[in-house]
Amino acid sequence: MHKLERAAAEFMAEYKLDAGESRLLVACSGGPDSIALLHVLVDAAPALGLQIGCAHVDHMLRGEESAEDARFVRAACARLGVPFHGAAIPVGELVKERGGNVQDVCRTERYRFFEEVLESGGYGLLATAHHADDVLETVLMRLVRGTSESAPGIPPVRPFGPGLVIRPFIGAAREDVMDYLSANKIQFRTDPSNAKPDYTRNRFRHRIVPLLLEESPDAARRVAAWDMERREDEAFLGELAGARFGEAVRLLDGSGAVVDTARFSGMPSALQRRLIPILLDYLYRPGPAPSGMRLAGLIRSELLKADGSGTVDLPGGWRLDRTYSRAEFRKQDEGRSGNRTAPVPFPEGSWINAGNGLQLFWSECGAAPGILPGSGTDVLYFDEGPSFPPSAVRPPAEGDRLLLPNMEKPKRVSRIFIDEKIPRDRRAGWPLVTGRDGRVIAVPGIRYGAGFTRDAAAGRRYIFIVKDADGAAHAQEDAK
Repeated sequence: MHKLERAAAEFMAEYKLDAGESRLLVACSGGPDSIALLHVLVDAAPALGLQIGCAHVDHMLRGEESAEDARFVRAACARLGVPFHGAAIPVGELVKERGGNVQDVCRTERYRFFEEVLESGGYGLLATAHHADDVLETVLMRLVRGTSESAPGIPPVRPFGPGLVIRPFIGAAREDVMDYLSANKIQFRTDPSNAKPDYTRNRFRHRIVPLLLEESPDAARRVAAWDMERREDEAFLGELAGARFGEAVRLLDGSGAVVDTARFSGMPSALQRRLIPILLDYLYRPGPAPSGMRLAGLIRSELLKADGSGTVDLPGGWRLDRTYSRAEFRKQDEGRSGNRTAPVPFPEGSWINAGNGLQLFWSECGAAPGILPGSGTDVLYFDEGPSFPPSAVRPPAEGDRLLLPNMEKPKRVSRIFIDEKIPRDRRAGWPLVTGRDGRVIAVPGIRYGAGFTRDAAAGRRYIFIVKDADGAAHAQEDAK
C-alpha cells in the first residue's frame, strides 16, 4: 500500500467514515491532487462499503483549456466506472454582474453546485483533496494577515449541506501525491493560473513554503498535525467557555447583552478570548458575526478595564458602551426610551413599560398582584401625600432632583446616575416617576425617594412594584 493510500485509510478509520453503503462524492478538478484522490477512494471503496461519485466544475475562465479539463475528468470517471456530475459556470460574467473577487466567486459557485449534487444524488460525504501543504499555506497566510483563529488551518471534517466535507489527504504531503501519481502512471491536468503570482496563495506556495521545506522536509505534515491538535484543544476550550458564558454575560432577549467586566476579568485569558466570539455570534444571528484578531482584541481590552467609561463601535450598527464594571452591547439605532420627550400617564392598577427594560405598577395593596421582592424586582409601599401617589413617567431633564430618605436637601438625579455607575448612554432615556405635584419621587431600579418604604409591615395603603427585565441596577437599601 502506498503511503498516500495508507494516509487516506487511516483518516477514514479515525473519523469512522467507513459505515457501509455511504455515498461519497469526490470533488475533482482534474489536477494532480484531486485526480489522485479520485483513484485512491475508488480503490478503497469496496473495503469501506462506499459508493463513489465525482463532481467537476468548469469555471469557464480559460476557454477551451478548461473545457478540456472537464472532458478529461469525464473520461477518467468512465474508465473507473464512476458517475460523473459536471457543470459549466460562467464565473467571468457573474463577476461583471455582481462584482467581487474572482477566486471567491469560483469557490462560492463551485460549492453551491457540490451541495446541489449531494442533495439530488443522495450523497452524504464530499471529499476534497486538501493536503498538508495546503494546511501549511493556509496557516502562514492567516497568521501573517492577523486573521487566524485558534486553529488557523483547514478542518479535516466539517458540516456541509446535507452531509460532511472530508479531507482524506490532510495528513499527507504534496510530494506523497506526486509520488503516487508517478508510481501508478496516472495522468493529470495542470492549471497555468496556479503558477501566477497574482494570487496570495500562489506567492506563499512558490516563494515561502519551499524555503521552509528546505529547512525541514517534513514541515507540512508537522504543521498539519499541529493544526489538528489545536482543533481538538479548541473544541474542549470552546465547550468550557460556553459552559461559563452565563457567569459574565446576560443576554437581553435578542436586543443586546450586558457583560459583568469584573467576572470577565476574573476568568482565564483562554476563556476570555473564546467568550467574545460566542457573544458576537449571539448578537449578529442569524447572519455571520464579524471576526478578526483586531476587533476581538479591542473588545477584550475594553472588557478588562474597571474604571471610567469607554466605547467600541462594532460593525452593523452595534456598539459596546462600558461604564465602570458594566459593559453593554446594543444597536445604536435601536429605539430607546430616551426618544420619548412627553410624560406618560401612570394610572393606578396598570402595568406600564417605562423603558430600559423596566415595568412599573402601583395600586392599593389589596388589589396588587402577588409579587415578592427579589432579583430584578423591587417592591415598596407608600401613603398619600403632596407628591403621592405616582402620576406620570418621563425621561430626565436638566435640574431634576430627588429627595432621598434621611436627607434634608434633594439630590441631583445626574449625580445619582454617576454615583450608581449608570452607563452614560442610558442616562438620557432612564425613566423617572413623578408625583401629582410634578416632583420626581423615584428613579426606578436605582433610588427611591422619601415617602417609600420596603417594610411590608409598615401598614402603608399603596404598593409600588418595579420589575427589571433588562439589566437595570437594583435599588440600594435607602428606603426605610
